[in-house]
Amino acid sequence: MIYDVVQDGMTADQAKRLAATYGIESALTEDGGFSYFGKEFGAVPQKTVGQSKDEAGRPVTSQALDTAALARLRPLSDDDALKRAGALPALAGVTGDLRAAPRVSNSELETSDNEGKRTGRYLLDTSVSYDLTLGGLPVTGQGAKLRMTLAGDGSVTQVTSLVRQLAPGKRVEILSSDAAAKACDALYAEDVRQDTPTLGYAFPALGGGVKQIYPSYTCHPLGGDGPQAHFQVPAVDGSAPKATFKAQLRDGIVIGEASAEGGTAPYSFKWSSSTTALDDNDAQKIAYKRAPREGKLTGEGLTLQVTDANGISSTATAAFEGDGEISGESTPGGGGFGKLAIGPTDVGAENTVDEWQCAVDSAKGFRNRMASSGIPTAFEYHGMSAWEEDFKKVSAGGNDSNYADNVDAMWYTGHGSPSGFTFKNTTHDDNKITPSDADWGNGDLEWLNLESCQVLKDTNGNMDQLTRWGGAINGLHMMNGFHTNAYCIDGGTGRAFADYMLGSWPLPPLPVRNAWAAMAYAKEPSGVRFRSIGNIGPGGVTNIGDYFWGKGPTGPDISKASRTGMWSLSGLV
Repeated sequence: MIYDVVQDGMTADQAKRLAATYGIESALTEDGGFSYFGKEFGAVPQKTVGQSKDEAGRPVTSQALDTAALARLRPLSDDDALKRAGALPALAGVTGDLRAAPRVSNSELETSDNEGKRTGRYLLDTSVSYDLTLGGLPVTGQGAKLRMTLAGDGSVTQVTSLVRQLAPGKRVEILSSDAAAKACDALYAEDVRQDTPTLGYAFPALGGGVKQIYPSYTCHPLGGDGPQAHFQVPAVDGSAPKATFKAQLRDGIVIGEASAEGGTAPYSFKWSSSTTALDDNDAQKIAYKRAPREGKLTGEGLTLQVTDANGISSTATAAFEGDGEISGESTPGGGGFGKLAIGPTDVGAENTVDEWQCAVDSAKGFRNRMASSGIPTAFEYHGMSAWEEDFKKVSAGGNDSNYADNVDAMWYTGHGSPSGFTFKNTTHDDNKITPSDADWGNGDLEWLNLESCQVLKDTNGNMDQLTRWGGAINGLHMMNGFHTNAYCIDGGTGRAFADYMLGSWPLPPLPVRNAWAAMAYAKEPSGVRFRSIGNIGPGGVTNIGDYFWGKGPTGPDISKASRTGMWSLSGLV
């Protein structure tokens, strides 16, 4: 069935009722979402124990863990949390065929000594997350989020509501799973096999004028050259837009133009290049000068994703063999989600899976949001131009002193596992950063943010993520990542993280760790567990409460030589 959008998000009156019900401030966003983070959200009891300045003369505030206060924490029980959050679905507009099923979880702080032995384990709060279904089918996407976090006394510290009100529309014939599998095949390389696609609904992000929600299949690729994106294909034949493009390459200059029809106008266009970070990639026409990192003007792939007004995508791709002309014709499908198994203040961004539009958008979104606050990007590399040596310590033959460890904040999107994270380019080192390759923070790097699968996974229940990566954290304030798989869903993750970290009306800036959590709540699918780790220094000083420079107190560098232990904090979406 196709569903008609009756209302995109909340009205101002609905937001006020939600806020009044839970005794919080209204936090209605421009797109109709509700995004509230109270002062006590993710709070870790700490005591200020000193003031100083860092190597650049910036003010530094030393905060130590208040272990006595931590020991007194008592999270709200599951039953009480379910009762307290029970009114949220109705207040958010979950009605009719849209249903919400609750799950309860706790965010958790763990501490260890220098040998990796656990010294403390504390449940900080209780959260109720809702899994949505529509007409009995699972719902995914950035327009399908409903979550509440509660302190031990039952007070609400966080609410995320990204929900549309819908009405049943017309009934339509659905593609068979066999036909959907063939449609999935067309989106992948020949060596990629397909498991049975799953039928459901994908809700685009709020805003954008979506009028109808169509059913779709999610592809489940198997094998191939590394992990694969989980693209979505329309479940209704003929519902996707059709797009074509023509492009020419002359003397290093690429010029292209696209056309689209079908689906529901208007259309949005997104281009990506296999060699060049594109600044203006969201118009019907594209023009850029190739800028491969090594200067080799050979090989150039061009990909176009066209999305209609209802969020349904088609993808076209073609490659130049040299100067000349190419054309591309779209295959229905795209979007979906990719499983990813900064002196003066500045940042860096690298994305190793340039063929996934979501990954390109993620890195670009981080860069653009930082730039809008006057924070420059020292470097940005995609695909084959992102190199392992940019993260690798000099003593191991790397060049991190000029790249990852020469900026304040680093964003990475790409494949990962508990043993490290990877790069497509195999001509620069062995294409994988392992813990022994790294020594971060002895230069400038404060916050390393890895949108990558399982890099911070606790594989044995004994916090082995700390013993694995502890040798790499040498002055680095915080390493943000995931215990589970991570997903880039139609992009947005990088920009959302920067938004929460720097502040975006109606939200003030959040601490870096809370910004990572907020990004996961807003963008990652149910069941994803995020994690942040860092050092504990003399007197119990940590960087758990760090804000980005100028947004609140920031702690000192804590070297390997001076640390007395480590901390790990995780939560479940």
